[in-house]
Amino acid sequence: MNINISEEEKIKVLNGDNLYGIMQRILLHTDKIDQDREHLWIS
Repeated sequence: MNINISEEEKIKVLNGDNLYGIMQRILLHTDKIDQDREHLWIS
């Protein structure tokens, strides 16, 4: 799954709180994520 974002949507990850907010928004789209597979998220 590729997630494309615009320049305005880009967020600099400076700490765990930033990363938590980003991943929370991504995981809200669980209908787009293949639930039968293991996923590795990297940034």
